Amino acid sequence: MATAREKTDEEQRAQQKAALERIRNGLATRVRILVAPDACPVCRAREGAYEFDGVPELPLEGCSRPGGCNAVYEPVLDLFGP
Repeated sequence: MATAREKTDEEQRAQQKAALERIRNGLATRVRILVAPDACPVCRAREGAYEFDGVPELPLEGCSRPGGCNAVYEPVLDLFGP
């Protein structure tokens, strides 16, 4: 049986996978991982922009933030805009 933390990680993984798919199917040229100010060192090290084929899965493996990983995907729209 999954623990509460594992269930939360599984739910977050599914939500982030859906978010990445929406970004991939939109206008984005790449994807960026953003982390909160209270992010752990593992998440801080993975923060930045990635090609779609090389982006790590969220939540990040090895995250030690109390309460779990809060990294999110955001689109990079460097070829679009005003």
